[in-house]
Amino acid sequence: MPSDTYLYDDAEEEAELEFLRESLEQMDNLAEKTTQLLKVFDIRLKNLGRIIAPIYKSTQKLTRLYDNIETTIGSLDDIMLFFNVAKDESDTIRAGPDENELLPYLDSINRLKDASDALKQLDLDSASESQNEIRELLGIGLGNLSQLFSQWLKQHSGGVDPAAYSNATEIPTFPMDTVKLLGMLATYLNLVNDEVSYDLKLTKTYASIRTRHLQKSLAQFSDMCNGYIRANSFDGPIPGQRGYGETSSRSNPAEFRFCTIRNEHWYEAGTSPLTQYTVNMVKLFQAERDLVRQIMPTVISEDTFLATTDRPFEAYVGTGDKMIMFFLSSPPYEVLHALDVYGYMLENDGILESLLSLRQRQNNGLAKLLSKLQLHVSKSFTALINLLHNPFKEDTTPKQTGGVHELAFNTVTFLLYLIGYKDLLTNIFLPLGDGHWNQGLSQEPSNVTQHASDPSDGLSIFQHYLRDVVDALSRMIDQGGKHMKRPALQFVFLINNYAYLVRTLRDSMYAGDEDSQSLGLGDLVGRSALLRIESQIDRSRRGYVATWKAIMSSFPAASVNPAEKLAMFTQGFDDMVRSQKAYEIFDTDVRKMLVSDAIDAIVPEYETFLRQNPDKSPEFARAMKYTPRDIQRKIATMLDD
Repeated sequence: MPSDTYLYDDAEEEAELEFLRESLEQMDNLAEKTTQLLKVFDIRLKNLGRIIAPIYKSTQKLTRLYDNIETTIGSLDDIMLFFNVAKDESDTIRAGPDENELLPYLDSINRLKDASDALKQLDLDSASESQNEIRELLGIGLGNLSQLFSQWLKQHSGGVDPAAYSNATEIPTFPMDTVKLLGMLATYLNLVNDEVSYDLKLTKTYASIRTRHLQKSLAQFSDMCNGYIRANSFDGPIPGQRGYGETSSRSNPAEFRFCTIRNEHWYEAGTSPLTQYTVNMVKLFQAERDLVRQIMPTVISEDTFLATTDRPFEAYVGTGDKMIMFFLSSPPYEVLHALDVYGYMLENDGILESLLSLRQRQNNGLAKLLSKLQLHVSKSFTALINLLHNPFKEDTTPKQTGGVHELAFNTVTFLLYLIGYKDLLTNIFLPLGDGHWNQGLSQEPSNVTQHASDPSDGLSIFQHYLRDVVDALSRMIDQGGKHMKRPALQFVFLINNYAYLVRTLRDSMYAGDEDSQSLGLGDLVGRSALLRIESQIDRSRRGYVATWKAIMSSFPAASVNPAEKLAMFTQGFDDMVRSQKAYEIFDTDVRKMLVSDAIDAIVPEYETFLRQNPDKSPEFARAMKYTPRDIQRKIATMLDD
């Protein structure tokens, strides 16, 4: 029924609703109780948080403390190991390094170094004993490495002959493997030495060994210089004299030698012992610098090289001083050696400056040597002029043979050598000034040559000097002729010496060659000087002819009969021929000229006399010893050896 069904549903729904209402009330009660409970828990949790916060912080501190303790324990373990390093490494260090395997030894030193650094940081009394042991072992270890370094250096430092090699790169030093080992060892020693403050003196070690090597390599050149000085000094008797200092109160041994001892082979360019010393020292120093740079650390390589070369360079300067002192008391031709040395020193000045930093030194030995050499060379120009103006002392007068005088020969030979240094000399002459060589003369020569064509040009000044030397030499020849005791010999002496001078000047002329580098002595002196000397020859020839004609002075005499005239002529002719056989005439052209002049002076006039005196008396026949042909033949052979 519809109405019943509806009522039933309503009652059931009401019941459910009531149930739900009751359930909700219970839930509300439960929720309220739960909320109260949660509030209690919240209050308790807050209280618990306040309680736990200090505990948490304490826990963090405890954790950090634990970590620190753990780290400290680990460090203590390591430190305890450092206390034992000296004991552990002692046998290895004291035994020394194995040359074939260095790394284990280097590792031992590294461990000692690490232990030393660690114990220094502790600064504990208990570590002092270990530190002392470690320091001792480090000293032994580094010392052993230094000894090995020295040993390897010495193996290839026995000296070398630098003259056997053309340049520095060819000079042998060390095998490349040895260089690498030395370089590694030097770098390690220098690095460890800095860190442990142990005084190894690595630079001193290298320098002491290689200095001896350089000194041994250069000793031969020092010996050559000293030997040259001994061989050419005047500490023994001079040929023809009683002894040193006894030649004469008016002459000195150097002048005596230049005036009396002929020598055409004084030297060869580049062979002066001090020149060879200079060149080979530079080569050796260049090779040593390259070696130092390969072996030594960069920070000490320069100091090491300077320390290595200091004593060898001082020895070179000392030898140079000795050579210059020798030059000062030597004959003028020794200036050629001085010029040779001066040129090579100038050439190597820049190289030595870059090698040795000479200009930064308070005592620049090379600059002093150059200054002394230049002063000596400058004075030698005046010395030669003075000698030629006053050539003949008691013991330097010309021999009575009429030959080319040694002073003339040596002066010309000296000039021929001298022009080989033309470029060097022009640079020296320019600051000295034109005519400086005549400033020391006691009196000005009457026929001094004109001034240099260009006083601001060194070559022009040098030419003026050469002309003055030739003029002084010409005057010396005139003076020498006056010392001849026989008239004919005087003119033979003049002709011989003037002809030698003319021939030398002519042979050294290269006309048409505009290259100033190849100008010869004749070109530099000039043709005007040559013409003046040739005029002297012509004048001397006329004098020579006159001496021959003098033996016929009796021919025009009216008070003497022909037989007596002929006898007087024959005696004079024999005396003349006999005297001229002792004359020294080595130039064949001069021989021919003198023979021709004598024949022309005698034979025509002798033939004329015979034609004008056809006397057939016994006295005349006995007096006529020679026919004209005999006279000519005898004159032609009178100068034969």
